[in-house]
Amino acid sequence: MSLERAVKHAGLGHGNFVDYKAPAHETNASSFLSSTELLPAADVVRWLQELVAARRYDVARAIGEANYARFSELPEFLTALRAVYSKTGAVSLALRVSFDLARLGKTSPASMRVASGRLRELSGWIPQISGPVDEVPPMNSRRIMHLVKESRPFLSNGFVARSHANFLAEIEAGLEPHVVTEPGFARRHAGNNFRSSAPLDSVPHHHLDLGDIDYSALPVDRYLEMFAELAYQRLRIIRPSVIHVSSGRRGFETALVGLALKQKTGLPLVYEVRSFFEGNWTSEMEQESRGEVFQRRMAVEEMCMHAADFVLTLGASMRDELVGRGIPAEKIGLIPNGVDVGNFTPGPKPEKLVKSIALEDTFVFGYISNMDHYRESQETLVEALAIARSRGIEATLLLVGSGPRAKIVRQCAKDLGVAEHLRIVGHVDHQEIVDYYRLIDLFCVPRIPERAGKYVTPLKPFEAMACGVPVAVSDLPALREIVSETRGFTFAPGEAQAIVALLENAMAQPDRFRSVADEARAWVVTQRQWKFNGPRYAAAFEKARNREGISQC
Repeated sequence: MSLERAVKHAGLGHGNFVDYKAPAHETNASSFLSSTELLPAADVVRWLQELVAARRYDVARAIGEANYARFSELPEFLTALRAVYSKTGAVSLALRVSFDLARLGKTSPASMRVASGRLRELSGWIPQISGPVDEVPPMNSRRIMHLVKESRPFLSNGFVARSHANFLAEIEAGLEPHVVTEPGFARRHAGNNFRSSAPLDSVPHHHLDLGDIDYSALPVDRYLEMFAELAYQRLRIIRPSVIHVSSGRRGFETALVGLALKQKTGLPLVYEVRSFFEGNWTSEMEQESRGEVFQRRMAVEEMCMHAADFVLTLGASMRDELVGRGIPAEKIGLIPNGVDVGNFTPGPKPEKLVKSIALEDTFVFGYISNMDHYRESQETLVEALAIARSRGIEATLLLVGSGPRAKIVRQCAKDLGVAEHLRIVGHVDHQEIVDYYRLIDLFCVPRIPERAGKYVTPLKPFEAMACGVPVAVSDLPALREIVSETRGFTFAPGEAQAIVALLENAMAQPDRFRSVADEARAWVVTQRQWKFNGPRYAAAFEKARNREGISQC
């Protein structure tokens, strides 16, 4: 029996397998595909593999579960079913199948330990530090211990730029920040060429490390237990009055370590939520906000925020989202993105760069961002470039950043016949990026309505504003709050035609766009300099120390 015929016979669709997508509730094995119970295992395995390749995960899951009782002793079937569960984020079921494979001698204990560690991290677990409670007395009320995933001088991305600028702002506000990076971070980027503790711009940095081991091979729960133990040993030396953690690679994992330190020492914990990572478990847009992994990540994030003594985030849209998830409004403070207006200033286009990138005699619109997530939607700008060029508009698109999606963007430009008018510059050190902002006549942020795209406030528009570049953004909550009604322009997300209309207006009305850019820079100078964040952090840390006055959940 063909797969399409089996789907039709089982009542799963209307005979059109390609267009069928099972509703979320149609995944119970007892309800579907009884017609496959006579099919040989080889056919079922082949179907599962083909469905996964075609991203028809709901149908694959229904078929796999309907045949689980028949083929639970066959490694080929179990391997195919585990792939289905992995693609849909069903970590508990994937682990169950892994146990079946282990029972048959087809999965190593090491891989089982990795899978169980991942599920443990997603189950409300907090690392435990050995020994009794140790109430470490603070050196003074000004000393703060910051747990971060990464730092300068080894990286120069937006995360570390924000972190470092805020550390300096804290010093200016009278605080004493100490930075502690996750185990293995410095070694990954510098080999043996780093010091475990060293100052950087008067900020002590401590790089946790256990030598030349493969940290990535450790089960995630074991890694976080090691992180917590090493951070505790460093904490006893630093003796902070407050522990501050920022979102990690999956969002909450650094907060879990912070909670372990809080339980061990009784010190207050401040959790800075910098983005929403719940959907980052997959690169597939249709899957990221579905399934068990997404729900578990949401739950662990909320657990960490409720358990922290105070929560910080970047903007009003993010705060409103956290309040909507049950975090008390009075427990949330804002530390907005900012700019060093001494480094990001208006200026002429650098002639050397103009010539090297071939941007002479053209209107340049562009975007500066990593090219690693579909939310940034650089393709929308490529589509706008194609439309503009078809209308005879002398425009060139400049994209600065690196990542796996650069290849996709280049192919899009090639397919639309505008590859010669696209310039993609790879990674540029943050300390040198100002010259690239000055190349741009209209800075466009083309994010689309993905979860983080809607709510998370990016750094780059503030830098463009400080450089006096007119800014246009997708009409999304986090971006609207940056440009307001007078500091920039908006366009419908994903609408290339709307971007082209802005290009035409910018070329026809340069004085108007210059006036808006001037107002945006004035706002950044008076409201969004990094140095303004020092007192904001000081107030947040004081609230955390006085946590008995804050609603706890």
